[in-house]
Amino acid sequence: MPETKLMNMCMIHDPQTNRVVVQDKISTTWGGITFPGGHIENGESITASTIREVYEETGLRVNDLKSVGLVNWCNIETQERWLIFLFKTSDYSGILLDETHEGKVFWVDFSDIDSMNLAPDMPTYLKLFTDETLNEAFGTWEKSTYSDLELV
Repeated sequence: MPETKLMNMCMIHDPQTNRVVVQDKISTTWGGITFPGGHIENGESITASTIREVYEETGLRVNDLKSVGLVNWCNIETQERWLIFLFKTSDYSGILLDETHEGKVFWVDFSDIDSMNLAPDMPTYLKLFTDETLNEAFGTWEKSTYSDLELV
């Protein structure tokens, strides 16, 4: 049976300053600016995993998560699937960490994100976070070749 990996990502937004929390991921496969998130552990709900991952990666406690879409990757050879559940919130508390083993964490003006060194496909993810008419981005891969994500 093909493997399915479940992941999450959360945009934490301060509406008064229009800033968001970003992480500059140190990774050889998916490095660059992204929102906090990670893997959903077995026996863990999607929402609980997002709250946990955000806390581990930022030091912030988040509440009132709003689902904004899904990134759906499918390996056309092995049928492996990666599902990334996207959330956003403006309800947070705590003190932001400076850095974790995954990279630096900091606030940035949302209007500056497009000019930053974004993680691969993050521009497409951003469309899901900001356009309420979009629900999903879908892409395929085989070996080390990835298709462009299609917004649906």
